[in-house]
Amino acid sequence: AELSPNLKLFVVGIGLGPPWGTLPAVLTGYLGNPGGRRDWIESALLQGQLAGRWPDSVLELEADGATMARNKFDDFPVLGGWGRRPLELATLRLQNLVSIQIKNWGALKPPDDRCLTQLGGCAVVEAGGETVYSWVDQGLCDVPDFHDLIEA
Repeated sequence: AELSPNLKLFVVGIGLGPPWGTLPAVLTGYLGNPGGRRDWIESALLQGQLAGRWPDSVLELEADGATMARNKFDDFPVLGGWGRRPLELATLRLQNLVSIQIKNWGALKPPDDRCLTQLGGCAVVEAGGETVYSWVDQGLCDVPDFHDLIEA
């Protein structure tokens, strides 16, 4: 029997599809990671909040309205000092899902309902055309190390 594309997306999205390493990536978005880094998450949340993406109240802004004053995840009981707090990355994913993917699904969806969408890969290329960083994903929830990407 044919499976619904939505069911396939759900199964892979919760980390049950190959590669099997996607489940830990999904779980750390909800459970946090004491040794994780959050600077890129805060930067992305700020960008989304300034663009009016929901949820848009995670960060308190300075009087200028454009600079982060405080991250409400700092107040997370016991775990507020972790590198990546529980639900912090999941909140960014929700912001992207609701305000980018769902809002623009008509333009973003694959033309064939049997297909799934995923990042696929990314590259950083110098002005002369030389590739200084490249990465190819291994599954739906696989993402490059953003610190490596930024350093490139």
